[in-house]
Amino acid sequence: MKSVVCLDPGAAHTGIAISREGILAEPLCTIFERDFSSLVGKLIPIINKHNPCVIVIGVPESGSTVRLAESLRDRLQSFFSGEVVLFEESISSKEARQILFQIEKSTRERKQREHMTAAAVILQRYLDQSGLQK
Repeated sequence: MKSVVCLDPGAAHTGIAISREGILAEPLCTIFERDFSSLVGKLIPIINKHNPCVIVIGVPESGSTVRLAESLRDRLQSFFSGEVVLFEESISSKEARQILFQIEKSTRERKQREHMTAAAVILQRYLDQSGLQK
């Protein structure tokens, strides 16, 4: 199985996670970018490098991030030949903060890793629910 990449977009940070075998999600990186076109420009090399079969985009139930996630999906579909999926992510950031607190990272390290860890939480849920592991 090819990899699956997950994006957790936000107004200033986009967390990215990956599953290399479709079983376990792991945090990959965070892009610090407010400009939409610049964000897409920074995502393209990551997508090309990992060549995923699916890109999962976390989307909350409501708020301005919904439109950002939809716009990101639309833009990625214009050049990515695989599937681009919107996947509900309402409490991923809270779960990410709890996970990072449990592994006793410093406050600064927790803040730096929060967005990519939230993307990993979203991706793991997607993998568990989609049955891609089988």
